[in-house]
Amino acid sequence: MKKNKIIIFSYNEISSQIAHILQGKGYEILISEEDETLQEKIKIDGFQSSTLSLMEDENLEKIGLNHADVKAFFCLNEDKNKNLFIILSVRHFNKNIKIISLSSDIDNNKPLILAGANKVLNPYEISAFRIFRLLHKPYILDVLDNILFSKSDINIEEITIKKDSIYDGVLLSELDQAKRGNIIILGLQDKELSEEFIFFSAGINHKIDNGDTLVVLGKSNDLKIFKSLLNDYKK
Repeated sequence: MKKNKIIIFSYNEISSQIAHILQGKGYEILISEEDETLQEKIKIDGFQSSTLSLMEDENLEKIGLNHADVKAFFCLNEDKNKNLFIILSVRHFNKNIKIISLSSDIDNNKPLILAGANKVLNPYEISAFRIFRLLHKPYILDVLDNILFSKSDINIEEITIKKDSIYDGVLLSELDQAKRGNIIILGLQDKELSEEFIFFSAGINHKIDNGDTLVVLGKSNDLKIFKSLLNDYKK
């Protein structure tokens, strides 16, 4: 039986995480990477690769981007301008393929969506995806698949509490703005205690301090408002 295929543009740490996760779910992975020095690593990691430049339109057909078994194209280069160009080219070549792009800055999301991306990810979503994968929870993976492969506006974000924030010294249970704003707090990392991630579901009513990092889930606009509230300063 022929496997469904995923094509990933550019190979880096995030690409590797996504490729391994999707390979584990039964997808055939093709890595598009021009850098010859990375070919051995891609091979060792167990993936097929192509060194054809996707900056050339004719190579989009050569790597099979128009084939029916290709279910998604991940554009994961760290250069936002290169991602934008590749997305434009891929969308022009294939009107129906799902395109997922990497973006480290929310201000870059709109141009990527306008260029043709169905979904824009930030590195924190990938980190959370990896955490849940390690828990081997199939239903959670299905939810995250839906976030990745649909037009869902749900995102995961890290928010670090700044010095003199009005929430510096507040207990987690007192963050009623999260409930009112439809935000789910997944947990936090307390830099003073340890490097370990503390899940909110553990029932620990932690006191938030300057430098603590919250990991939260919600819709993009709700996250933006919640982040703004957390970063209000004491008078």
